[in-house]
Amino acid sequence: MSETWNLTQAWAWIRWRDAAKVAAYASESHMGIAEEIVFPDGTVVVEDDHRAVLLAALQDGRLVTRGLPAGDAPATVIAVPAAEWPTLVPVAPSEARHARGRKVAWRALCFPASEMQRLWPAPGGSRAAISVTA
Repeated sequence: MSETWNLTQAWAWIRWRDAAKVAAYASESHMGIAEEIVFPDGTVVVEDDHRAVLLAALQDGRLVTRGLPAGDAPATVIAVPAAEWPTLVPVAPSEARHARGRKVAWRALCFPASEMQRLWPAPGGSRAAISVTA
């Protein structure tokens, strides 16, 4: 089984390319990554607009994520079609998750860590070892 990240971990990878930051967001019970967060450890921000960069990759099909359609009850997660993303906005867990307008469209999004690292390589090109999310 491939390693997957939740939405906030995907944002963290794009923003910092730092395994420790991704691991810190393993639980989506927090408020998500606010644009103004500055870690006191001096971690360099690689990408300021992590939300727009991720959305662009989802919209143009460079990245495929899986999730559960809201309102449906499939037993397993399915791929979110790229055609859905022009009308979707991935939002932090504290908001209406992965919403169309303010109506929830998808939940429990899973991002393939290896694809995230391929699209947004770490400085020096190394791959991070980060634990799998539930």
